[in-house]
Amino acid sequence: MPKNRTRLTPHPMDLPPGLTSIREAVRETPVRATCEVLVVGGGPAGVGAALAAAQTGADALLVERYGMLGGMWTAGLVNPFFEATRNGWIVTQIVRRLEEAGAWMPWRWAYTFDPETMRRELECMMAESGVRLLYHCLCVDSIVEGNRVRGVVIESKAGREALLADVVVDCTGDGDVAARAGAPFEFGRLGDGLVQPMTLMFEVDGTGDFAQDSAPALFDAMTQAIQDHSLGVELPFGRANYVPWIIALPAAGTAAVQLTHVYRLNPLDPADLTAGTIEARRQAAEAVEVLRHVPGLQGVRLRRTAAQIGVRETRRILGAYQLSLDDLAAGCRFPDGIASCAFGVDIHEPAPGAGVPSGHGATMQPYEIPYRCLVPAEVDGLLVAGRCISGTHEAHASYRVTGTCVATGQAAGLAAAWSSARGVSPSQLSGPSLRAALVHHGVALPAQRSLGH
Repeated sequence: MPKNRTRLTPHPMDLPPGLTSIREAVRETPVRATCEVLVVGGGPAGVGAALAAAQTGADALLVERYGMLGGMWTAGLVNPFFEATRNGWIVTQIVRRLEEAGAWMPWRWAYTFDPETMRRELECMMAESGVRLLYHCLCVDSIVEGNRVRGVVIESKAGREALLADVVVDCTGDGDVAARAGAPFEFGRLGDGLVQPMTLMFEVDGTGDFAQDSAPALFDAMTQAIQDHSLGVELPFGRANYVPWIIALPAAGTAAVQLTHVYRLNPLDPADLTAGTIEARRQAAEAVEVLRHVPGLQGVRLRRTAAQIGVRETRRILGAYQLSLDDLAAGCRFPDGIASCAFGVDIHEPAPGAGVPSGHGATMQPYEIPYRCLVPAEVDGLLVAGRCISGTHEAHASYRVTGTCVATGQAAGLAAAWSSARGVSPSQLSGPSLRAALVHHGVALPAQRSLGH
């Protein structure tokens, strides 16, 4: 046989009658790598976790399904960057690098950035901090011994492999590692179980110096344009304060657009993700045609749609504590508070045409997120960070934004590094000690913050 010729051995499987399932034979899965801290998911939370763990001295490995870091920032083109100040040293490092690269600018109550520069700078930060990266791998299972997570199983072009770690940090957004490890979770709001709609972000150019006054004002202008020019378009949302937004980017005349909405879909179902992505991409093209008839936007052009549709809400892993709307209303502080948040309760109506959703814009104060929200119930050796931490549907609508995701990831990464170095489980760590360390690293307390969006 020629030296450049080879073949793979198919894995034995049985196809029982009916073909509703198959039986796979027992297999041995090779271990690709071991590490002290394994971070699954390279979005904002994963970036925070991996950098914090490595900069604390841990051998950190980050595994990511795309060929880039940043998640919703980059694959999802999500702007602006909310909660970008006073959230600890990792956020500060990211912002400083983007500023130095000329890829950062203020926008209303937040900031915007250039996604391509974000991709590059995040990779540089990982290299400088000693984080090992593994792209193009999908986590398909959790490795559990007793009730302790020991690693994950990944699938890639190289096949099925295992990654083992002292501590795993689930930064998948959907809580995939925790769910597959048997951790309990909630999905959707009480009553009908619906989650917030998905949005496919897109970018445009030709915006000139257009400056949007408010979401209702742009909605009215688009509605008027549809009527005046008989465009036959129906906007996928009602008049609200959270959509649509044209968000100016650092490059002159360019903007990210938060507009498309797809409803009553399950972001954990690939068929729903497919249908939602196709529909949202159609909405984006249609919306640009409408925007061309809005005064000040006649020269607008569609540059690109995101590779990944924006998912606001899926699993919320139940932890040792569940953050609630009451906690937000009271501006609660906790002995083990590891991050603070001042972003409003931003619930996009899960059902079309239902008006402003219950809880949206609820009265709140800057509040703390306790470490216990990062510690899954009934499962050890695992931490969660990002939008899948332990909280109710309403509380989640505040802490799900990217800056807060970095902050919870940062806390989880520090905790994971401590856990590995001390040979104890994450649940055994002192929350107040973590809090003190994070405050030392620049995490602001609620009393030092004012409400944002």
